[in-house]
Amino acid sequence: MRVILHIDMNSYFASVEQSANQALRGKPIAVGGGVGGKRTIVATASYEAKARGVKTAMPAWEALKICPDLIIVPGDMNRYIFTSGEIIKYLRRYTDLLEVFSIDEAFLDVTKTADRFGGVVAIAKQVKRWLRERFKITCSIGIGPNKLLAKLAGEMKKPDGLTILNDFDIPIKIAHLAVSEFCGIGRKLEKQLNQLGVKTIGQLHRYSRERLIARFGIATGEHLWQMGQGRDNSPVLPYPQPEQAKSMGHSYTLPKNTTDLEEVKGYLLRLCEQVGRRLRHNHYKGKIVHLGLGFADYHFWGKQKKLTEHIDDGFLIYRQALALMGSRPLTNDATQIRFVGVTVSELSHNLDQLSLLEEKEAGQRLRQAVDEVNNRYGEFTVERASIMKTTIHQKTGMVSDWWSRGGSNP
Repeated sequence: MRVILHIDMNSYFASVEQSANQALRGKPIAVGGGVGGKRTIVATASYEAKARGVKTAMPAWEALKICPDLIIVPGDMNRYIFTSGEIIKYLRRYTDLLEVFSIDEAFLDVTKTADRFGGVVAIAKQVKRWLRERFKITCSIGIGPNKLLAKLAGEMKKPDGLTILNDFDIPIKIAHLAVSEFCGIGRKLEKQLNQLGVKTIGQLHRYSRERLIARFGIATGEHLWQMGQGRDNSPVLPYPQPEQAKSMGHSYTLPKNTTDLEEVKGYLLRLCEQVGRRLRHNHYKGKIVHLGLGFADYHFWGKQKKLTEHIDDGFLIYRQALALMGSRPLTNDATQIRFVGVTVSELSHNLDQLSLLEEKEAGQRLRQAVDEVNNRYGEFTVERASIMKTTIHQKTGMVSDWWSRGGSNP
């Protein structure tokens, strides 16, 4: 018999935001599409917000009405993708048969590997402990003989649940659940089943195979009957090894156009620090720094410089970007800056060499210590005094390939 785990992150986007910013922990938050929140919808709500009645896809104005102290946080897809990638890399230690079902869900087939780690329950507990320690987030885990029952088990207890289901549990444990709890039975199919008097999993379990085939056809009817028996032969599809990154960058559209270069430099330094942090976290160093600026008339300009050595220090990236900024076009449009982006490319992975210069080695140890503090207590818990007054009100995003190619006017 197969042994399958379904791992589902709890309130994933909201949990990641709370992990990154300790000021949000324990508070009702909702991840939406913009600052202020009144014109967006709730993509994900924290469990503190859910307890107050906030639901996914609810208009933000409605959510704020029922929960006035709700904190609307702009979504940061790059952060969620990055965190998901780190989680997937960790899960691969348990099996190569790992299927990414969505950004916050995965199936693991540990049939042949569970014994190496003390059994399937031990694996589940190890995963939960690692997620709490590494990202301060929780997950619900379902264990079953196939993907169908493993996913259903994972949905049964949230947050932070651990549930085991077998096919013989259908007439007892889950007979009362609605058929729509099965993954693959949507609203349309549920309505058709309801018209046959099949509203629960127990009723589907007892329903005639022949009558299902007569109503839905041989393919769908047989599939529904197999589901009712708790059977699912679909394999866990192996997850491909990710390609190495070619570049890393962040960009930001300013809240308003500005002619204040000191203000722009503040944003640029913060972006460079973020890029450096990501490079170090992923064990990359880069040799090309590219700066991109956008102006009030939506004219874009970009320039890059190739360095003599690889770097991952945000301040060194900033110094190179600042030098590039000095060669920006001096037209009237150039005085109204609306966008800034920085990218580091020509990356090398695991290029960790001891420096012969004591000053450089000390700087590397200092950055490592700062990273450890920020990993534990949230991004920018420790930061340079020169950017403490610079707040990025919207989430930064990856710079497009066009920037990393060093293009000028599109």
